Amino acid sequence: MVDTFSTQGWIYILFSIILTIICLILNVYIQGPGLYLIVYVIYIFVIMLTGYNISCLTKGECYIWSWIVSIMSLIPMAILIVFLIYFIIYVKK
Repeated sequence: MVDTFSTQGWIYILFSIILTIICLILNVYIQGPGLYLIVYVIYIFVIMLTGYNISCLTKGECYIWSWIVSIMSLIPMAILIVFLIYFIIYVKK
């Protein structure tokens, strides 16, 4: 597990988890426990995923992940093109 993330990835994960725990404690203190705690669990997953992404950028050993990031970057551009074509064809008339 130690070799999974780069040093930069571990630093990001460490600081993000510490800040998330501080926010969680403050949130529970102010609002009490609630369903928003599920969001914190999901956010921990996002932190780990971002740490993995940082490690892939620094180590360069993630071929499948680079394709996933490329596709995720292309999807908003494709949606924008579809909206522009729709606007040009149907709304502008």
